[in-house]
This record gives sequence, C-alpha cells and structure tokens, in this order.
Amino acid sequence: MAQPPATMIGETGVVYRLSMPAPHTHLLEVACQVKDVGAPIRLVMPSWTPGSYLLREFARHVQSFAAEAGDGTPLCWTKLDKNRWEVEAPRDGVLQVRYTVYANELTVRTSHLDASHGYVNGAGVFMYVEGREELACMLQVSAPEGWHVTTSLSCTDASFRAADYHTLIDSPLEIGTHAIFPFDVGGVPHRYAVWGRGNLDPERLVRDTQRIIDAGANFWGGLPYPHFTFLLHLLPGGQGGLEHRDSCSLQADRWAFRGREYEQFLSLVAHEHFHAWNGKRLYPAALGPVDYTRENYTRDLWVVEGLTTYYTDRMLRASGVITPKRYLERLGDMINRLQTLPGRHRQTLADSSFDSWIRFYRPDENTSNSQISYYQKGALVGLLLDLRIRRLTANRQSLDDVMRLLWERFGIHGMGYPEGALECTAEEVCGAPLSKFFDASLRSTAELNYSDELTAVGLVLTPRAGAG
Repeated sequence: MAQPPATMIGETGVVYRLSMPAPHTHLLEVACQVKDVGAPIRLVMPSWTPGSYLLREFARHVQSFAAEAGDGTPLCWTKLDKNRWEVEAPRDGVLQVRYTVYANELTVRTSHLDASHGYVNGAGVFMYVEGREELACMLQVSAPEGWHVTTSLSCTDASFRAADYHTLIDSPLEIGTHAIFPFDVGGVPHRYAVWGRGNLDPERLVRDTQRIIDAGANFWGGLPYPHFTFLLHLLPGGQGGLEHRDSCSLQADRWAFRGREYEQFLSLVAHEHFHAWNGKRLYPAALGPVDYTRENYTRDLWVVEGLTTYYTDRMLRASGVITPKRYLERLGDMINRLQTLPGRHRQTLADSSFDSWIRFYRPDENTSNSQISYYQKGALVGLLLDLRIRRLTANRQSLDDVMRLLWERFGIHGMGYPEGALECTAEEVCGAPLSKFFDASLRSTAELNYSDELTAVGLVLTPRAGAG
C-alpha cells in the first residue's frame, strides 16, 4: 500500500485512501493510515448515518480486513464485536489498515458503485480510529480515468481535507461523469452535481433554487456556510433526501420535473436546504456529538424534522415558488393525511420522535394503525404553535422569533440545545404559559385543535368526506 509522506500524516492525523479499480464489482477499496500508535488501537465502522435514525449496520458490507505497520510488516488483529476491530501496536508507530466495502445500494443513506458512477456516504465506508475522531483527516481518491469527484470537502494538492472525522463522513462524494451546474446566491458559491438524465431543465432548477435559498437566508439572517453542494441522482422511482452540513443528497424520478411533481421536488430542495440551519447547526444535544455505534435518543426529532417540514412550505411561499392558494392547499393536504391516520390515537409526537430508531424506518402492515410521522404531525404542531404565539402577542412575535432566538443561543455557537429548549423558548418569546398546549400536542394523543388558531386568522377547516 502506498504511504503518503510523513509530513502529510502529521498534519492531518488520519489519512484515508479510496479507490475503485473495478467499479462493476461494486467494491470500494479503503486504506486508512494513522501515526503515533504506541498501543493496540481500535477501528470502528458506524452503525448508522446522521440524519437517518436507523441502525443500518454498515459493518456487514466490510470484507478483506487487513493491517500492517508502516514498513509493511503484517499486524495481528481481532474483531471484538459487530463493528470494531482491534489491531496490535506497530513497532514503527505507523498503522496501515486496508478493507473492502460492498456498495450496491443506491439511496441517499447508503453507498453505490457501478460502471456509471460512485456515490459514497462516508458513514458506511470510512471507519474511525477510536479516540481520534476529533483529529483532522485527509482523503485521497483514486477514480477511473475520465471520472471526477464532487464533494463539499476542501481540496488541497489533489487531496480532500476535513477538520475531523465527523466532517469527513458528513461530506458525501459523487464520483463519475456527472454534470455540474454552478451558481451563486449572495456571493456564496453553490452547485448542483447531477447524475442521470431526464426532463430536468437545469436553468429553471437553478433559478428556483436560488429563490429558495434567498428565502432561507432572509429568514435566518444570512447563509451559514462558505459553499453548498446539491448532489442529485435521477433514476426511475427515485425519491428522498438527506441533509449534510455543507451539502445535501437528493434523489428524484428522472421525469419528475414538470407540474406537481416538480413542485414536490422543490419541496425536497427547500426541506434539505433548511436543514443547513435546523438540524445540522441547530440540533438537540443528544445528536451531537453522537455515538455512531448505537441509538442516540431524543424526543425532539419533531423539532428537527417536523418544524423543518413546516418551514419547507413557508420557504416555497416566501420564494414565490407556490401561490398563497397553493400553500393553503398543501396545508390542507397535510392535515387530511394526519386526520385519516388511525395511528394518531395510538402514538404521541414525543414518542414518535423517541421511537424513530425502531419504528419510523421499519413500516409494516400495521404502521398506519399504530404510528404517526414526526415530520407530518410535527409540522402541524409548528403551524398551530406559530399561530398561537401570533395571536397571544397581537402578531408582534411568532415561531420565527423562537427559531432565531434558539439559533442565537445555540446554533451559531455550535452547541446542542437541551431537550425541551424549544418549549421554554416559545414561552419566553410569547410571554405566556404554553405548557397545556405542549402537553396536549406533544405528550398526548388528543386531537390537534385546528379551529381556534385557524379561525383567528380567517381560515375555516372543512372536513373532507371519509376523514377520520
């Protein structure tokens, strides 16, 4: 295995090398090098990827693990459990580990490699060195001839650099012959990296995305990142997105860029981009720093995902992508979906957040009877909370002020907020007690009281035939 110069190792802490000599086999070859190793050391493959709350057990895709010293001397190693390997200390202090990862699952949460491209979600590919997660990392990528690499990581001398392991795996890579569509918003560089073809109109998409980003920047008071990358896969039946700190991964059906399907795709863009604030920089303390080997529980996922869903449509409206009438139609559709779900009588919003690890990503034939979505109900609770604050303060304050105050106290300082922080901050902004509202909305299965808040702003909710 080729060894990077010692000065590089010293500067970066941990060096990774990624290669794919035979893409059609779906095999990614990974090498990891660490210096100053004076005792047995452990390498760990994460069990889940941040933003997707399910143990996916990425170690099941690892094969051909091997270790050696810097001089090439083989080292003994032992697998301790499902995703941890312990390697004896090398005499020269330099550890080199090699392993292969099978990558043949094309979703935003996993990795994929074939003859057409590679998509790398770092949590399922790069092991971390236990106890050295905070060290800087360097990544070298060896791709097939004619392929290029797109990622949010900074690039220096043909190597990508990350401040730490967390940043490394929060920066997915698209590797191949994908198209690049760059654009600026407020002087900040953005780009789409698009793999696949369909009826996408790049110029229209860029214009609409610029408007959405502008709306987000106006809401929060500026953009929080130095640059941003949208990785977009076009494939039959494609759907879904996953947020990252300076990028996001999106999938869409290749023919989804007309009419209501295009509107829904822009909704995905707005949702994942809003996460650049709410979710990635403003987050529950339970989700940062995380334990990559086990569940990380919080009852505030509804804040991360539900309120982001609420503000998704707000951003679409603020950007002019949808009309006021269409905004209300989408709101009505969301209410109807929840009200026709029997599970709303069985699971609270707080429990839905807490049990995401065992329920949300594992639907079955009884899901609609026993569960709700913290995306959906969380968005509606956000709506009602927003309207209540506006009503109680004669429209002088709103949920917007709550979010921005949380941002000032936690987000810009890189601190996770304690559980229940939004509830306390909402009462502070409102200047009135909201405990009954939160107890009913978050911790009970009582029906949401739409009429009081909607009536106060001149809206009438008319039940549809067949609503539960």
